[in-house]
Amino acid sequence: MTKLYLTVTAVLGLTIFSSSLAVAQTSPFFALNAASVVKPLIKWATSPKIDESPIHFCGEMVPIHDPAITGRWTRTLHQQASWANDLNVLKRRASVVFPIIEPILQQYRIPSDFKFLPLLESAVTNHAVSRKGAAGFWQLMPQTAQSLGLSVSRRRDDRFNLLKATHAACRYINELHDQLGSWMLVATAYNAGPNYIQKLARQYPDRHPMALPYRAAETKAYLFQTVAIKELLTRPQIYRAELGGALATLSNDVSVLSTERAAILASFDMDEATFAKVAAKVDESEAEPVFVADSTTNVVLIVEDQDKATETVIIDDEPEKNEKTVATSVAPAAVLPSNRLLTRSMSEGNLTEGKLCIFQVVQPITINGRNFSVGDMIQAHIEIVDAGSGRVFLRTDQLTTAQTRETIPLRLVATEQPRQPGVAKPSRLEGWQLSWEAL
Repeated sequence: MTKLYLTVTAVLGLTIFSSSLAVAQTSPFFALNAASVVKPLIKWATSPKIDESPIHFCGEMVPIHDPAITGRWTRTLHQQASWANDLNVLKRRASVVFPIIEPILQQYRIPSDFKFLPLLESAVTNHAVSRKGAAGFWQLMPQTAQSLGLSVSRRRDDRFNLLKATHAACRYINELHDQLGSWMLVATAYNAGPNYIQKLARQYPDRHPMALPYRAAETKAYLFQTVAIKELLTRPQIYRAELGGALATLSNDVSVLSTERAAILASFDMDEATFAKVAAKVDESEAEPVFVADSTTNVVLIVEDQDKATETVIIDDEPEKNEKTVATSVAPAAVLPSNRLLTRSMSEGNLTEGKLCIFQVVQPITINGRNFSVGDMIQAHIEIVDAGSGRVFLRTDQLTTAQTRETIPLRLVATEQPRQPGVAKPSRLEGWQLSWEAL
């Protein structure tokens, strides 16, 4: 068995709030019809109370005494509770952001519990970027965002606009519900893709969504982790044994200082005036995002071997998940070699020799003493497009830092294998993932 847990590295003072659901899908829109709707929740959604404090997600029962669920739920709950200090940081951030997104969820008639997905997706930050290119508070993939009407380009990326992205995520969530018929299945499909989830639900109609035989480690853990975060943040008193001395902290009402609140809003490219307009339902849809790095957040994927209880980092172990990964703004050391820089393309159009492309750094790293942060922008030129071999050769020209906007000369080449310049030609420039190294 595997499990996913979320950690938040807190820094005392205002700097903790410096600006830091990737959506996974197999196609931007889906054929929605009565024949395709799966309703596997008839048996388990109306189950009797399983204890004195039944657990629900979006009104659907979590049968924690089901043998297929008990073990993973217990481990997930205890692990998440052990990170209570980090949960408190999430709670403080969420106390500022939730009032912005809750009315939008209500507008689309989406259960309020879906506000907890971004706590797992992006750690309540707006500038987290996944290894696969999912970005923003809701971790939308580029193609999904575009299919939902958002602009995704070097000049403007609406995924970093909290209001636009929330409306787009809500439209997507409702489409998933039309297809799957269960909010729990929708939450899982947000991670793993609806076609795969629908297929499993049809094969195992009597199984609870949390007990379906998902192959991917991340998918197995996703719903458990989301429910655990919700429970510990909203009903900490029930989990006295798990939380121990941290119970009081999570039980107290959140009181955010004005300076902290301003910093959190700033991380979402908002200020108090903008927030007031949002609260008054004034359309701020033209607000432009600003790329800001946030090094205060880790979203770490941990694998716990069922027999040996060892921990390793995994990346993309599932074919149907090749469009989704958990958002990270600080990478575990095992994920990325120490001399390779990982980026995603912010440019679009054709690949032509001499073309200037813009890439965004998606993993922090230090190369030859130079620090790269999430959100840094890199200019690079396509030097050669070799039609015969299908290889493309690129070199970087300069780096623009996200925090200071300083421009620095930079000389790196794109590689797939260490010390071997050149990469396979992609099907599209937009969202292209590249790694770079100094030769």
